[in-house]
Amino acid sequence: MKMEHSAGAVIYRKREDGKLEYLIVQSVVNHNWGFPKGHLEDNESHKEAAKREVFEEVGLKPEFDFNFMRKEKYMLTEKKTKTVTYYLAKYVAGQKVAKQKEEILADKWVTFKEAKKYLTEHGKMDVLRAARDYIKQ
Repeated sequence: MKMEHSAGAVIYRKREDGKLEYLIVQSVVNHNWGFPKGHLEDNESHKEAAKREVFEEVGLKPEFDFNFMRKEKYMLTEKKTKTVTYYLAKYVAGQKVAKQKEEILADKWVTFKEAKKYLTEHGKMDVLRAARDYIKQ
């Protein structure tokens, strides 16, 4: 069984009305919605990969909270399993989302309720629920 490892982040911000919003992105490859993430390179740690991938995919340098970590594991093919490690990252005001056109088709800020329409596979809503609960502590 071949293992693939990726890392990324749930990026959030607070609106003026106090509601939380989360940044989701749509993949060019399969049109699925999720969080910015990508493969680990060489001897890179999961944390380093998450920071690099977030910057490459959406052009942001958010404030990472590595105390929050959530792993999701799923089958890609019969012979390949993928594990994605997600961290939490707070949006830094003034930065603009600049999507990587080769990998990201679209991006949007959504509330938890809105996210349910988009985050439909690989435990992404479980990751978002855990992130939301952690933020609200």
